[in-house]
Amino acid sequence: VTVVPRVGLTGDPAREVWALGRRAPRRVSITLAHGARDTTAGEVRLELPPGWPPVPARSFELTREGERKTVTFEVRPPATPVESIVRLQAVVRDRAGREYADGVATVDYPHIRPRSYPVPAVVTVRMARLALPAIARVGYVRGAADRVPEALADVGVPITLLEASALEQGDLDRFDAIVIGPRAYETEPALAENNQRLLAYVRGGGLLIVQYQQAFFFDGGYAPYLMALGGPSATPGAPPVVHDRVTDETGPVRILAPADPVLLLPNRLSDEDWQGWVQERGLYFARSWHPSFRPLLEMHDPGEPPLEGALLVARLGRGSYVYTGLSFFRQLPAGVPGAFRLFANLLALGR
Repeated sequence: VTVVPRVGLTGDPAREVWALGRRAPRRVSITLAHGARDTTAGEVRLELPPGWPPVPARSFELTREGERKTVTFEVRPPATPVESIVRLQAVVRDRAGREYADGVATVDYPHIRPRSYPVPAVVTVRMARLALPAIARVGYVRGAADRVPEALADVGVPITLLEASALEQGDLDRFDAIVIGPRAYETEPALAENNQRLLAYVRGGGLLIVQYQQAFFFDGGYAPYLMALGGPSATPGAPPVVHDRVTDETGPVRILAPADPVLLLPNRLSDEDWQGWVQERGLYFARSWHPSFRPLLEMHDPGEPPLEGALLVARLGRGSYVYTGLSFFRQLPAGVPGAFRLFANLLALGR
């Protein structure tokens, strides 16, 4: 038995980054879940921090158990926003005067008994310094469990999702950049089949950003120059390392090329940009690579040797090719400002 509210609320997404200089209104979506068998009607309101322009409440009516409805608010930041973390709280008030401000989340795996718990219906917004390059169109091939395209679109990156037909026959040259999602070479067969089309796009002046891939990518030689995973362990007698990673999300990061445009434009990166990362720095770093690649960052777990394969950039013809094992797939949906600034700088390598 799970006890649920008459009306449960969930914010989507739960965390966002808003650029300080972006004045356009942003949409905040709240999903209502009806837990009762009779009818519930009332209003949904969004409680904003002091100084934020108010938004009108939205009416709703739910008539059956399990019914879901999404309401959308257009929210503008204050006239003079500052770097901060703010909470936008959704509240339902039904016609009987009862208020609800939580949803229900359930953890359910085969090896445990399901557990449900209340979660406040809050959208957390980070107001952050974020400059985007002047790009008109970014193609994106979605990877495994990948919410990066939605996170990029939320901050204003013009994203177009690419299906197999676009990789096979589409005009790739219309994109300022093409981004490959994590493990997409395994989950999207058209990527491997059309890899040469992507490399030709780069040679013609395009930008290809490849997020972390596993052994299939490295063993298949899909990068334009040689890259390899793993190798002997730094610990005598230990088995070989399958892939390099940094599991400490607070681990130190050292910039190897301070004058490289990736670290300067349009966002000048600093030590602050490595704060607030979640779960890990990254995984499936390259262990070795062709001299055409330039490593930009060094990082490591405590007590481990330095690793330089987290972010590699190479020129290919008139374009640029990027491989990164940094866990953008965790950081961007979690609203980590530094990760957004670094990704924006990578996109700036495009024409």
